[in-house]
Amino acid sequence: MENLIPTNNSLRDIVDWLKAGHIICLFTDCRKKFFFKNAALSEIKDEILIYIYVKNESLLNDDEWVWYIKNEGFVEYNSIDILPTNNENICFFK
Repeated sequence: MENLIPTNNSLRDIVDWLKAGHIICLFTDCRKKFFFKNAALSEIKDEILIYIYVKNESLLNDDEWVWYIKNEGFVEYNSIDILPTNNENICFFK
């Protein structure tokens, strides 16, 4: 897996990782939203799944970050039953 190094601009990191073809899961203690370049995949090849814990829940609950992500052309990923399972392709950030 490539070396994913976050910067001080989390939203820019998310958009850049989506542009690189990764699946992003933004989550709080109560909610999850997945994003990708397509709404669905039929199979996982070498996609990387990046989980990002959103401490400020309003960024997700009020759809603030969601608006920016969708404005960049990405969609909510609906095939959550088709996600990378190889631990080498899954990473977590807070």
